[in-house]
Amino acid sequence: MKNKLKIHKTPAETVLYCIVFVVFCVFAFSYVYMLFWCVYSGMRSADEVAANPFGFSAIRLGNYIDVFREMNANGADFMTLLGNSLYFSLLGAGLNILVTSMFAYVVAKYKFFGSRFIYMLVIVVITLPIFGSGSAMYRLLYKLKFLNSRLMILTSLGGFSMNFLYMHAFYSSMSWSYAEAAEIDGANDWQIYFRVMFPQSVTMAGSLFVLLWMTEWNSYGSALIYLPKMPTLAVGIYQFRTQMMYDSKMNILYAACAISLLPPLILFVSCNNALMSNVSLGGIKE
Repeated sequence: MKNKLKIHKTPAETVLYCIVFVVFCVFAFSYVYMLFWCVYSGMRSADEVAANPFGFSAIRLGNYIDVFREMNANGADFMTLLGNSLYFSLLGAGLNILVTSMFAYVVAKYKFFGSRFIYMLVIVVITLPIFGSGSAMYRLLYKLKFLNSRLMILTSLGGFSMNFLYMHAFYSSMSWSYAEAAEIDGANDWQIYFRVMFPQSVTMAGSLFVLLWMTEWNSYGSALIYLPKMPTLAVGIYQFRTQMMYDSKMNILYAACAISLLPPLILFVSCNNALMSNVSLGGIKE
């Protein structure tokens, strides 16, 4: 039997660990409590929510069915809003991560004139504020006829984002011996990337994809401005909030918010190990 190494803590360290543990427990409880209360308030009557927002009362599951019937935005029903959200968030995040990964790989592994300049340009683009560029972006998308079009998804093919720095650092740390071995076997540049290098970055790319998808799923600003005739679920919740406030149906609003929380919550629970774990770079280091 192997002897286990015992770590002895001083009384001060024990007290500190207990304090940190309590703080984190309170912090975690506050998040769980808000999620629970959103779901529970969506099952109460409108009068009970208005009279006693933090009280307990009888529940009615019919409120969640009413969401599918009452919620709409610019003529789009709930299922249409959901379909638009899934299209732009899933496909948009996937294309963005794929293009960013390819872009970062080329800059990190292929030394050419201007590669260093591209890296610095990405940093400058990330650093500079984007406030005030909305009108120019709107005019550009109008000229390209991307407004109120599924072609708006092409704006995800950028690469000039913080994800570029993550992927660039990953590929910079990866050994080129993998590529040399594949090149000896007759693989070309595309095969080296898609069959050798990219599979090793799936953990990193997958984590970035999940985070980006959650951001796009909850984002309503761009869809509200550039896709007024193709609203997403986030836009629907935004407009539904005003309607329910005037109709005094906050319970229906809570039910709609609870339903919209399900996809990112399920995805986060399914992928939390990938998000929280360290990324391994493989067996060869340079």
